Amino acid sequence: MNSRSGVGSASASVVARRRNGKQQACEPCRKAKIACDHSLPTCDRCRRRKVTEKCVYHAAPMTKTGSGQATSPSGIENGKSHRQQPLLTPSHPAAVSITSPEVSTTLLAQTPKDSRSPASSGPFIKSGGFFGPTNFSAVFLENRDNLVSGNEEMQISNDSEDPLPPSESLQSQTFLMLATGSAANCSPRVELGAKVLRSLPDKITCNFLLEWYYENCDSCFGYNHVIMSCAKSLWQTYDPFLTEPTPENMQHVSTILCENSKKILEEPTGSENLYSRWLDSFCGSNMRWETVGLVFCALTQATLSLPERDAFFCTQTGNRKGRKAFAVEMKDCIQACITLSNWMDLINLPMVFLLSRNLVLQTVISGDTSLVVWRQLGDLVSASTALGLHRQVTTEQPITFLTEMKKRVFTLIFNWDKSTSVLTGRPPALSYRYTRFKFPLDLSDEATMAGGDELIAAINKLDKDGWNTDGKIYTSTVNRVHGIDSVILDETLELCLGDPADCTEERTTYLMQKLQNSFDSLPSHIHFSYAEPPTGNRSDSFFRKVLCIRLAYLEHRLLLERIAYKHGWLDGQSMVDCATEMLELTVLIWVQRDRFVTHEPDFDWMLMVWGVPSSGVLCVELLKQLKNPGAPHPRFKRSEIVQNLSLLIGFLDWVRPTAGNYQLCTRMKLIIKRILDQILDPSLPSASVQQANNVQLVEPMGDWMMGQSYGPGDVIGPFDMAVPPPGAFDINSYENGVDNLDWLNNIDWSRGGPWLDFGVEQDMAGMKASSEF
Repeated sequence: MNSRSGVGSASASVVARRRNGKQQACEPCRKAKIACDHSLPTCDRCRRRKVTEKCVYHAAPMTKTGSGQATSPSGIENGKSHRQQPLLTPSHPAAVSITSPEVSTTLLAQTPKDSRSPASSGPFIKSGGFFGPTNFSAVFLENRDNLVSGNEEMQISNDSEDPLPPSESLQSQTFLMLATGSAANCSPRVELGAKVLRSLPDKITCNFLLEWYYENCDSCFGYNHVIMSCAKSLWQTYDPFLTEPTPENMQHVSTILCENSKKILEEPTGSENLYSRWLDSFCGSNMRWETVGLVFCALTQATLSLPERDAFFCTQTGNRKGRKAFAVEMKDCIQACITLSNWMDLINLPMVFLLSRNLVLQTVISGDTSLVVWRQLGDLVSASTALGLHRQVTTEQPITFLTEMKKRVFTLIFNWDKSTSVLTGRPPALSYRYTRFKFPLDLSDEATMAGGDELIAAINKLDKDGWNTDGKIYTSTVNRVHGIDSVILDETLELCLGDPADCTEERTTYLMQKLQNSFDSLPSHIHFSYAEPPTGNRSDSFFRKVLCIRLAYLEHRLLLERIAYKHGWLDGQSMVDCATEMLELTVLIWVQRDRFVTHEPDFDWMLMVWGVPSSGVLCVELLKQLKNPGAPHPRFKRSEIVQNLSLLIGFLDWVRPTAGNYQLCTRMKLIIKRILDQILDPSLPSASVQQANNVQLVEPMGDWMMGQSYGPGDVIGPFDMAVPPPGAFDINSYENGVDNLDWLNNIDWSRGGPWLDFGVEQDMAGMKASSEF
């Protein structure tokens, strides 16, 4: 140990290394962001500056040891006492008793958060994994040398310092984790099913949520009538048992459902009453765990779409008084139903339907960049290909409800695979080269479920390309649009993530034109019109759908524009124009949020995929013009961009803490806000800015720093950060101007985690509540 109090020094012969393998810099060099020669006992720079007393090599320089970081044992116990027992208690490690409060408090205060055990850190211990060149923050990453930020601890990640309940992070549950039955003759599988059934809300609550779901929840799948029929059948078949949820009644129903789930689900043939016969195969006396899981999907989605302060939650008891806690409990039941359905390793269409809805709900609860979502997407892709939905090559097969439903489900899966790949920059699991699927016809749910003459009449009214001629937007309409775009997006991902030699100007231009042609070929009634008044004749649902279709096109277009601009094939004008329109429409969602809020609970996702990339492009261009006002730049209305960025900050701030992507939105809000501060008031002196948490400000850069060159190995590690110098935001205070922003290069823009404190206070009580079983 070093004799200097509170600081641990390196070994007498070698300096400790950081996580990236580089040697740790001394504190003065680290804070000043300059190269350190790692000499012992003091480095050469500190000797020349005569500050050898400050030259220490801190083992964990970013670890805070203040009293605010300490957590007393009583606080831990109190934090857990209000939670109900998780679903799978046998899988959880036993709690370690704390015998010495003083010792435990000190250890918690001095131990870096990243070194704590998984049991204490929660499921999201570190980052959401690798993020590639197309991810939502790629614009900021690629242009970080031109960005100005006021806090280098900002990282673009969705990790939360206060993680969600461990039960929520379980991507799948093995039968080694199943709860032990209370009775000796009760199998763990039956007991788990009984616990799921006990968590089913009472009949009045179910009816309220299901009615809300049917009337207000727009699903990308459609066929809400399927779930309503499943719920009706559940109560009609087992009402006497569910009304009196005694252990014996629940085990009785669970036993029946487990036995039914062991049977292979045969799809009915023929076209007469096909929809009714298909429902009967897994409802009523044939009810399976897939059926119960679909009912819980509707209950979860309805709960998430209700306002947080809705009077409905006042009628509930326990943790169900909170919307997020209620939704998480219902979501855990869905996962348990999936586990119970997988007992016999069977696959069927209702199972894929259930996995699809489960994935969407997981993104709302955990965030789109969560590893849980990534794993569940892999399960969904595996199930769909195992069922053969990717090979729809039979041309002589008549058009029925089942054929259209299969087309719709797999088109959605293919689209999610591409969208998630763009969002994270990871390779897609499906490729257009190995799939042969057809887009669903633009038919209403009612027509496909009716079948017979009504279905034939609806098919005959379609145009030659399969679009409806009624001027309406059905669920299948949006599904077809995204399916067409996904195939082109798959080709675009080959340019971004594949062999760089294949990314040519000719190929990029071809895809741009192909994308434009496909969008122009869409029916005129689904094109977004700027001439339409904000309160036109179209319904709110119609307005939302056409707006989202336009934004999805701009998202794809911007990806191609960035490729062309990065390689120098375009001058950037079309890229800026695309980003400007994309940002304008994104903030329009917030300006007219009263038309969206009832039907769209996932605003944070919209901000991730549309708001972050467009704002990144525009922030970079604004800073470039600030840096070199006389150089040629793309033309745009500066005041309009600044206004829309200000509105975007309000949109980001409006996202509730219970949203899955709340952490990301909070961090992006801070980044854009400080960039705007620099743009609007570049000469604001920064030396007077005081840092929070009583952390000592670093010394100003002096003349001795000018002209220093340092390579990639001389910068600090991804989580080893200090605040930027006090004059970092005053472009007039350096000879090199805005170029002297090397401290931004030390930010790991793709990662983050519970080690960082963004100063954001959250009330996570509702989010932490686990299920009651």
